[in-house]
Amino acid sequence: MKGEKEKKIRVFLIDDHPIVRDGVRSYLASRDITVAGEAADAPEALRKVKKLAPDVIVLDVNLPSMVGWEVASRLRRLVPGSKIIAFSIHSSKEYVERMALSGARGYVMKSQPTSELFDAIKQVFLGGRYFPAGMSGARMVPAPKARLKKSPAKRSAPKLKKRP
Repeated sequence: MKGEKEKKIRVFLIDDHPIVRDGVRSYLASRDITVAGEAADAPEALRKVKKLAPDVIVLDVNLPSMVGWEVASRLRRLVPGSKIIAFSIHSSKEYVERMALSGARGYVMKSQPTSELFDAIKQVFLGGRYFPAGMSGARMVPAPKARLKKSPAKRSAPKLKKRP
């Protein structure tokens, strides 16, 4: 509708470097994105994020307390409606794949212009994915949750009647 405001994207930042969080927060605020919360490590993030239920979580892959893919897996279970973007110094395919397989819907390298993170947040928020060029493939998407197959009915010995 005309005059109706677009929903403001709510982001949660997880990075152990305060200067990085400060810079990202300032940049995103200038682009009309709300930083709903932030954490310096995995335990703090896991405590805070459930209450805030952000739209997008920007997750540093190298945290001192827990590896990024483990944090991503936990976040997916804790706040399934939030979308995760990995934010890293690492550009290797192994890191990108591991984060994607853990539930990240995007991967932005810290060596890229800040606008890359902004573009990733917008795209992921809208339901898309955002990965480095040349790194899309079958291993980038987490497998659907496996359904447990019902085992065939076990044959049991015939029930014996009690003797009178």
